Amino acid sequence: MELSLIHAGLAAGAALAAVPVILHLFMRQTPKHVIFPAIRLIRERQKRSRKRMKIKNWLLLAARMALLALMALALARPRLHSDMPLGDESVPTALGLVFDTSLSMSYKENDKTLLDQAKDRAREIIGRIPDSSLVFAVNSADPGVPVGLSPSAARKWIDNLTIRPVNRPLNVATGQVYPAVAECDRPRHEVYILTDLSRSSWNPDRPAEGLDRAKQVKGAPAAKIATFVLRVGSQEFRDVAIDEVALSSTTATQGEPLEVRGVVRALGPNPVSPIVEFYLDGVKKGNQPVEIPAGGQAEVRFTTPPRLKEGEVHRVELRLSGAPDALKFNDERYLSFGVRPALKVLLVADQTIDADYVASALDPSPGALKSFELELARPAELVVRYRDTLKDFAAVFLLNVATLDESAWGLLNGYVHEGGGLVVGLGDRCQPKNYNGPTAAQVLPAQLDDPPHAPPGGEIMFGKILDVTHPLFERFAKEFDSQFAVMPVFRYWKLKTTEASRALLSFADGAPALVERTFRGAKTGRVLLWSTPLARRPGLNDRARWNEFPDASYWAFPVLMNLTVPYLAGATSDQLNFEAGDDVVLNLKPDARYQNFLVTGPDEKTTERLSPPVVGDPLKITAPQHLGQWTVTALGPDNQKTMLGFSLNPPRSESVMTRLEPAELDAMFGKDGYALADDPESLKKLIDVVRVGHEIFPWLMMLILLLVTAENFLANTFYKEPPAPTDAGKAKAAA
Repeated sequence: MELSLIHAGLAAGAALAAVPVILHLFMRQTPKHVIFPAIRLIRERQKRSRKRMKIKNWLLLAARMALLALMALALARPRLHSDMPLGDESVPTALGLVFDTSLSMSYKENDKTLLDQAKDRAREIIGRIPDSSLVFAVNSADPGVPVGLSPSAARKWIDNLTIRPVNRPLNVATGQVYPAVAECDRPRHEVYILTDLSRSSWNPDRPAEGLDRAKQVKGAPAAKIATFVLRVGSQEFRDVAIDEVALSSTTATQGEPLEVRGVVRALGPNPVSPIVEFYLDGVKKGNQPVEIPAGGQAEVRFTTPPRLKEGEVHRVELRLSGAPDALKFNDERYLSFGVRPALKVLLVADQTIDADYVASALDPSPGALKSFELELARPAELVVRYRDTLKDFAAVFLLNVATLDESAWGLLNGYVHEGGGLVVGLGDRCQPKNYNGPTAAQVLPAQLDDPPHAPPGGEIMFGKILDVTHPLFERFAKEFDSQFAVMPVFRYWKLKTTEASRALLSFADGAPALVERTFRGAKTGRVLLWSTPLARRPGLNDRARWNEFPDASYWAFPVLMNLTVPYLAGATSDQLNFEAGDDVVLNLKPDARYQNFLVTGPDEKTTERLSPPVVGDPLKITAPQHLGQWTVTALGPDNQKTMLGFSLNPPRSESVMTRLEPAELDAMFGKDGYALADDPESLKKLIDVVRVGHEIFPWLMMLILLLVTAENFLANTFYKEPPAPTDAGKAKAAA
């Protein structure tokens, strides 16, 4: 901080502080000579009195000198200010403006969005600088070096600002403005950041970029860039939003309905009662009213029809209706999904009982609409019956098979290398020598230790899921863990895993229970190896009784089997729902040959033509921004068209209207590196403080008042006449 004087000439009046000294020297009284007999006593008392009076005189003199000096200083109007040069609104300014154009700035107050309020503030700021100033303006959505604009051109630039779904953190956007302002030759340098201070618009973990340029302006060692953070909007937000939406699967099987789940959240002090509407392919299919407590949330669920057209992308939309909402972008959410025919599954087993439990899990109600088409085969039939058709199966289960010949292992090897999915359930019949053979080793993720392991004590439980983000477990990880913890296993094969495999599930003793191996290609092939059977025996003394995994009292087994087949078929990897700013990746059929792709946005005006990727690679669309349902038209040979598509939702973080804490701003800009304003009045005061400084005049006047009081008190105390002695006092003195 520095000290400056508005009326510097008047500060010379501080020299009047010497007047009391001069008066004291020239107006000293000449000591009077008094003849008194008891001269010795008088001289001793005089010495003591002289010492006391000397101290009193100096105190009184200092008080009078300080009083005169402070009065002169007060008339000079001193101010404390930061490292900004003094001046007024006529000083040419290098003005930086950083606008928050994120979705949260579309919040409406008094029929104006927060972005509109930010524009008004910016126009007021520009109105207070001379036309010789230069304005460097950026918004959080567009990277690039800003160009210096005249105030009139800057106003037009501000008029064209719009809300953008994809933005950079504001403390990253400052890295564009600070260097431009620092390089400008205007004498004053200021940067204004206009935002609602939502946490989603910042990255609190990193400092504001360009601060090194803000602290030192080129060619002006004493000058720095003043930073003002202008918060727009009220302190309290009120909002109702569809905070989350999800499908039970990204791909529906023909005849199987999908469940659409949404979470509706309320922000504010009052309960709300919105209505959630459900649309499928643009047609309203239902609605559901919900009651949400203040600051709470509620869940809604809808179900798609069971029979939808195959080969097309179907579109779901959830909309909020009811009372008007101040924030519109989160009142709608979008989803896309495809429909496939029933997946074909081949069950290979020596004994039918070893396939029955998997078959019951995948097809629990014979005669009903089926998600899977099941076939049962013996190991000896594998090569003869399925040499040319094995690729048609989404998954093959090898269940407690004693041995396979080399040709059968070779068939399975080719199947998984071409993108097939294989599940191996080991049991009491399996012969390690056959499973550890050279061809089998090219397929399986592990080798078997002989003999099978019986845990001490007779049984052991499943342990923890080793990868909770794996598609088999991510939806029900906690629920699976609770079931596995009480599910007994009596025997299992110990496995020697390879470098190409990874364990997904273990037993309580740490031994692997489920191991996976993948094969990269045009389509990824996968092998899942269970070290304990996918079947059970009810007899306590049955040698094939290895676990209670498929017991009817545990729901984990059928759920896991129903998740396994789509995972092996690659259906779970067909993501069709993205957030704005994400790169969209669409899987294409490995054998398809496309000439080009036409990508069309929700407004049907935004279009982009893309060249086909390398055969086997997915189609990549770089960071689309328009929210809603997108259409992708793939043009093949003979002008055959294939319709694809995806949904684009706003980032969930934009709906979380959490304010940035002052301590986080301190960490990004430095505690004294910025000024925070909430309204035009506080902004004007802050600008005055930064440009001119803190007015000290009121404090000086208060100090002068105290000194006048002290001077009067000292004068009256030091030169007070002693009271006349009373008769009693005289008598006492005489005695």
